[in-house]
Amino acid sequence: MFVHLMTSPEWRRVTGEEPPPSPVDRAAYTRAGLPWFDYYDEDGADLAPSGTLGAVKPVGDWLGAAHEPWQQPSPGQVKPLGDAPGSPVADGEW
Repeated sequence: MFVHLMTSPEWRRVTGEEPPPSPVDRAAYTRAGLPWFDYYDEDGADLAPSGTLGAVKPVGDWLGAAHEPWQQPSPGQVKPLGDAPGSPVADGEW
């Protein structure tokens, strides 16, 4: 499976349809009972930005630290991640 991120104009060009009005927020996701996946790595560290992306500001800088209050997922909604089945997908010649 490949996931492609698109802007609204790209979405219209590729699908011929209007893009969805807005992304699903975490409250709607939790209310729907969809699973949350536990991928948080407390010991993980950020990578240094490349020169090309060094000027890009994090979304949190735009929205502020607490732009929406956190809605805790319901018990049983959080699924721990394990090793993925199959072989990893390698970069190819595109």
